[in-house]
Amino acid sequence: MVYKRQLAEHLSYKSALALLPPAAITPPIEAVRRTRDKSYARWPPHINLIYPFLASPSEGKELQMQSSSDQSRQLKEDIRSRIFKVVQDIPPFHISLSADPAGEFIHSKKSRTVWLRPLQEADGSDETAITQLQVALQAEFSQCIADDRPFVPHLSVGQAWNERTSTNLHKEIKDSISNFLSKIGPNPSKEGEIPACLDWYVDQVYVLERNGFHGRFQVIGSVKLGEP
Repeated sequence: MVYKRQLAEHLSYKSALALLPPAAITPPIEAVRRTRDKSYARWPPHINLIYPFLASPSEGKELQMQSSSDQSRQLKEDIRSRIFKVVQDIPPFHISLSADPAGEFIHSKKSRTVWLRPLQEADGSDETAITQLQVALQAEFSQCIADDRPFVPHLSVGQAWNERTSTNLHKEIKDSISNFLSKIGPNPSKEGEIPACLDWYVDQVYVLERNGFHGRFQVIGSVKLGEP
């Protein structure tokens, strides 16, 4: 029997500090997640920076009473101030979400997660700016360390159960992004193939919260990068 580690009372799996891609680039991601990601109903497409995050990070109307357009539940000001203190000196940055190739976590013989790789636009290196942002936020919220694994920035698109289903999922997300890009404006590489990469200008961080473990995460606050 596997026992889950007891989470400290000040932390919660019902809140997260994350990056959310702009709506303009999410259609090819959601087209795959809709049928491939077991967390599709609970999570929007995202890159977690700190999860689990602080328990009860918001105040106002209960989450279950909110409509999708109701912003009455807000991030607590003390938490917003702590985030602002960190990100005010971090300028926005460009990344590309790459499915060429996509990344993969192998959890066990029958469990894998396929994910998009955030690449630094300037030099193609992996996740440098995101990692620096996460390190700075983690230092401020040092009480939120609940996982001793190294931070690997990723945007999950689905799960696979063996090498065959993993290969299919890799192809599916790559094709989905390439087809999407071909429709909004071809930008072929030297070989004539459209790179399966989505451009993303990262300019703010978000705090998400859900009501109950089966509720959908909602944005309760955001803080822009590089604004004094």
